[in-house]
Amino acid sequence: MYDLPMKVVISNSGVVTKPFLERIQLIQEDICAQNCDAITTIIPQNLAFGGRLNAQIAQFCGYDLDAFIINNVYKPKVGEVYALPGGELPVKHILLGVMPHFRTEFDMNEAYLSNVVRNMMDLARCMLLTDIAFPALCAGKGGYPKAKAARLVVQGITDRMQESFETIRVVVDDPETSRIFSDKLSVIGWQPSS
Repeated sequence: MYDLPMKVVISNSGVVTKPFLERIQLIQEDICAQNCDAITTIIPQNLAFGGRLNAQIAQFCGYDLDAFIINNVYKPKVGEVYALPGGELPVKHILLGVMPHFRTEFDMNEAYLSNVVRNMMDLARCMLLTDIAFPALCAGKGGYPKAKAARLVVQGITDRMQESFETIRVVVDDPETSRIFSDKLSVIGWQPSS
């Protein structure tokens, strides 16, 4: 038996990196002003189209978005994603993800949000969309913690980030949410563009 010297190598930079992070932009603007292939939003499974973000999208899309959803989305399941026309918004599509109605802590299960974001990325890829804008989905909505929402949105985006995407925008509307998303993105090696 040979006694070979054992070489121990410990590698821990403290930062996890994912591919194509340089294509992610964090911007503080209005989601409805984004000129891109698609913007995203969510709706509860019961199709109760409400909330500040959805009201803003409905106001600027130029058609009765609530009626369109009621007439075209049949028995939605949590996690499903639908592509709606952008209407008068400067986008081709609105990607609509289905989430549970937040009544209990169980409805805020982490898998729901990260899966719907992954499904949005998958649908965008299948539709050959290359420039997608995500608002701060669920951040602060119905008691959903902003930091948790930011982590899950970032996780969903980076899990499905591929070479075919040119730009993925995370669009927030206030400095606090911008800082929270920046912190979550920085953990995986993202650096803001200068």
